[in-house]
Amino acid sequence: MSDSRILTFASVECFTHCEIGMGLHKLSAPYVENRLPVSVSAVMFLPSVYSIEEVLDIRLPAPKAHINGVKVYDEIGNMNVALILSRVLKEKMGVDISVASSAGNGRGTVCLRFNKETFIIRTTNEVRNFPFTDAEKVYRRKAEAVDKTLLLLKALILGDDIPDFVEVLSNGYG
Repeated sequence: MSDSRILTFASVECFTHCEIGMGLHKLSAPYVENRLPVSVSAVMFLPSVYSIEEVLDIRLPAPKAHINGVKVYDEIGNMNVALILSRVLKEKMGVDISVASSAGNGRGTVCLRFNKETFIIRTTNEVRNFPFTDAEKVYRRKAEAVDKTLLLLKALILGDDIPDFVEVLSNGYG
């Protein structure tokens, strides 16, 4: 990509606790050597269906459970929610790159949209019976998702090869 073009970015995150957006912001700060050409427009932590629906003015599928206001989907539900949120965020914010994360039971899902492509990252770390599980499993799943998503973001921004752990859905599928 051209050095003169600054890409715009926004995320709505749940299980990644805004660490993807904040991590990208740190990599694009003006004082960083070899900084990435990205302007972070918004990084939102929205763990509840209510907050998502109010802020983004959309309706989400009903989760399997609500625990202290936090949505809990199964793995398929997480994928659907991440796809919906990344699409709506990209449309509403008009950004070049949008990211959404969702995880409850099973593997965590991160959906990233860039240009006309949709990229899916699923963690290998699974959490069963959320939230009644070992906290360390939850932390490992989050760290894996953040690390993999930042690797993908760097690859896309710098024009490098897409990492093998990424599923690519062409034509904005989802």
